[in-house]
Amino acid sequence: MYTDQTILSKGKYRFTALCRVPPAYLLNILQKKNKSDFELYEYVERNLSAIESRQNGSAQSPELILECSKVVYHSEKAAKAALQKIRNDDHDHIKPIRAYECQLCGGYHLTSWSVQQYLESIPAR
Repeated sequence: MYTDQTILSKGKYRFTALCRVPPAYLLNILQKKNKSDFELYEYVERNLSAIESRQNGSAQSPELILECSKVVYHSEKAAKAALQKIRNDDHDHIKPIRAYECQLCGGYHLTSWSVQQYLESIPAR
């Protein structure tokens, strides 16, 4: 079930929390009866009055509660561009070596850990 904090994983507002998606976009989904993402459609139905209030300016968007404290990139391409920029930096700090998709927020982060280091850090079951 989608909530205001749900991060969209596809579409025009991919990697955007529902509380930050423009109300007109959400209302259009309901108006056109677009049920290709049925959970999103249900969210709009359940929250119709709040979305309409945001649309007409009588209510503000709910507070966005971030699940990650790391820098979030909206796409892998954006993360890799930042990675390249950091690689070209002359500073002596530890530099990230790869980008990865976060399971918590749905965005992309950078890490200095190799895939092997990450896998070795996971406790054996």
